[in-house]
Amino acid sequence: MKTLITGANKGIGFALAQNLGHRGYEVLVGARNETRGQEAVEKLKAEGINAEFVKVDLDDLNQLTSLSALTDIDLLINNAGISGNIHSDKGHLDMEKSAFDYSSSDLEETIKTNFLGTHAVITELLPHSLTENAKIINITVPVSQEYWMPLAYVTSKAAQNAMTFAFGHQFKKDKSQKQIFAIMPGAVATDLNGAKVGDSPFVKSPEETAQMISKFIFDEKITMLKLLILTEQFMITMNQAYVTK
Repeated sequence: MKTLITGANKGIGFALAQNLGHRGYEVLVGARNETRGQEAVEKLKAEGINAEFVKVDLDDLNQLTSLSALTDIDLLINNAGISGNIHSDKGHLDMEKSAFDYSSSDLEETIKTNFLGTHAVITELLPHSLTENAKIINITVPVSQEYWMPLAYVTSKAAQNAMTFAFGHQFKKDKSQKQIFAIMPGAVATDLNGAKVGDSPFVKSPEETAQMISKFIFDEKITMLKLLILTEQFMITMNQAYVTK
């Protein structure tokens, strides 16, 4: 079994690499920075995990064409992304930044990375690199809620969520055995948002998040569905999931 995880050199991506590696997966560590990617590979190998670095730069659509040379990928996890420009006069990481303070270039940059980059990863792998029963996981967020609304980030994820539905419907139409999922894990402590475990009862560590995501990936009842959307209600309560076929 083989998995490609983008943004796997740190945070949720690295925790998923550890989790899946210990489940017996060969892990392709997708990262844009080779030095950091190789460092992650060495850490995984020290744990007895079969790991290899693969350059994945979501900002460079031309570079992503090289992914088509990969083979036999059973599980693609699109985890990499950027928060968008959340700098304000309140600090570098202002998750409460006014929606009116985002520029068109902020939106363009974030959409290019989080949506177009992720789209390119999937479409480069679809023709020949994914196995017949491959699963595609997009790590995302709910885009209709009242708790926080960093405009550039949620706009890019709204596009990504629409793509997930569209690809799922196309797999069904084509009678493909491939599956695509959008998983919304809720608040996670990462360097993208500056959150820390303990900031609130709802902030999870990357390791806890990886365990939760793995649970859903390998749940037979859930993997029978073509689409999985964990809503903001699940994100808050962490005890119920809503699914959309």
